[in-house]
Amino acid sequence: MKIIAGLLAPVLVSLAFGAMAQTPETDPSSEVLQSCLLGTPDEVWVSLKLSKDQRVRMRRVQEACKEECDVAGVQKQPSPISNADGSTILSEVDNILSAEQHRGWVAYCVGSGKPK
Repeated sequence: MKIIAGLLAPVLVSLAFGAMAQTPETDPSSEVLQSCLLGTPDEVWVSLKLSKDQRVRMRRVQEACKEECDVAGVQKQPSPISNADGSTILSEVDNILSAEQHRGWVAYCVGSGKPK
């Protein structure tokens, strides 16, 4: 029994280590992305090569986020029409940005400091 345990332990350790190394990065939470959206300056959009139209649309989405996003510390005015949870805002961001631009923006949001 000790022989089997002695042989099995290194195998289990290597499997566990391999599983940890292959764990995909998790996407940031909706709240993190909403907060990032509120603070993303125009320079980031320019560096991600958004067209003028995309930048105008992103500014409008940022303004809407000030009213609708569910971010800690953001004061929302009571409104029976608005006060969504911000998911509509993030869907609109997905519609405006290309897949590559979106990946770059998310990289910026999770703390890389600059879009990729």
